Amino acid sequence: MSERPDPETPPPILGTWRNLYGAVIGLLAVLVVLFYAVTRWAS
Repeated sequence: MSERPDPETPPPILGTWRNLYGAVIGLLAVLVVLFYAVTRWAS
């Protein structure tokens, strides 16, 4: 069997889980604005 990862292990990128979640939320916000702009442009 494979071992479970330690829950205290930092993520492989950005150093902390807080930074990783912030980056994901920031990316989502950028995509929402981008899709809104494309929708306004195309209509």
